[in-house]
Amino acid sequence: MAQRKLLSQQKSRLTTEAQETKQATEEALQQLTKLSPEPPEWLDDTATKEWHRIFPLLQELPVASLDLALVSAYCTAYSDYINATIRMKNEDAIIVTERGTKLNQNHAIKRDSLSQLNSIAPKLGITVESRLKILDPSKEKANDKSVYEMFGIDDND
Repeated sequence: MAQRKLLSQQKSRLTTEAQETKQATEEALQQLTKLSPEPPEWLDDTATKEWHRIFPLLQELPVASLDLALVSAYCTAYSDYINATIRMKNEDAIIVTERGTKLNQNHAIKRDSLSQLNSIAPKLGITVESRLKILDPSKEKANDKSVYEMFGIDDND
């Protein structure tokens, strides 16, 4: 599914009615209940620290209370990644068992949590690319020329 663009990001020409509808939708988006600054109680210490780190930054983006599950999933995946990385410092990457060798399970945890982070981050506007799409400053410049001037026609013709 294609990502919706803000009215200011539209490159195609919209009818006045379509522009008004899109503008009303964007204004309604701003009226949604804001995300609470307090993290959910189910987050562990590392995830809670990440919540507090990103919350002020998320306030700059159109993230609402409806996104609570997504933000908390991001923080949890971040916590899983960090904790697995810390555990990897104290353990070998390859574990020797009576059946042979196997890869440390923390590698799988890191891989899976990094995959989750990469999946969730663009949805929240946490990646550079997604922020550029949301906050695109380029707007079409108003054309001060009349139709006659654009086509080089004298308006007396």
